[in-house]
Amino acid sequence: MGGKVGTATSAAGAGVAGAADVATKATGAAAFQAQIAELTAVSMEATARDIELRTVTTNLQTIKKAADERVQ
Repeated sequence: MGGKVGTATSAAGAGVAGAADVATKATGAAAFQAQIAELTAVSMEATARDIELRTVTTNLQTIKKAADERVQ
């Protein structure tokens, strides 16, 4: 009979550990999704800055070419 009590206690402990593991995985998944969302937002900001930088660079090159043509 003592073996059955120990088995029941072990099963209950395993159930609690399993529930804690599921909760930890859910928390980890939520944290991962939050990080992915933040990474996506930062990536979009960087892309917008890159596009703006390319536009400014192109405009400056156009102005420089026009100025160089006037000098010649």
